[in-house]
Amino acid sequence: MRKKKLILIAEDDADDRLMINEAFLENNMPAGIVFFENGAELLDYLYSFEEEIERTLPDLILLDLNMPKMDGKAVLSKLKLHNQYKEIPIVILTTSRSKEEEINVLEMGASGFYTKPSSFTELVNITASISSRWIQN
Repeated sequence: MRKKKLILIAEDDADDRLMINEAFLENNMPAGIVFFENGAELLDYLYSFEEEIERTLPDLILLDLNMPKMDGKAVLSKLKLHNQYKEIPIVILTTSRSKEEEINVLEMGASGFYTKPSSFTELVNITASISSRWIQN
């Protein structure tokens, strides 16, 4: 049995990746984090393990919506159609403040939706919420 949990994060902005990582560290996140610059890289990573019997599935996937190559919605829809991945909680962390966008991704199967905050303290609070809801249970 794996001791440390795993979070996969697709985020194209290097500064946001750094801030998200720091915010999780601030909360003493009991998980390993692997970052990807876009959704295509995240899917390539997951699909590369399909043939391995002992592969490690992530405990949570965190997606930005607006990324090059493959955006968060495309990744979400692909994973929710895949039997091995459809039960993994997928949380959206995006700059979008659109209620319509939030409703849309939740209807697509996202487990949660957070708008990227303007302060690091708020980001620490969001990562604490994500951790308590999907990682520390």
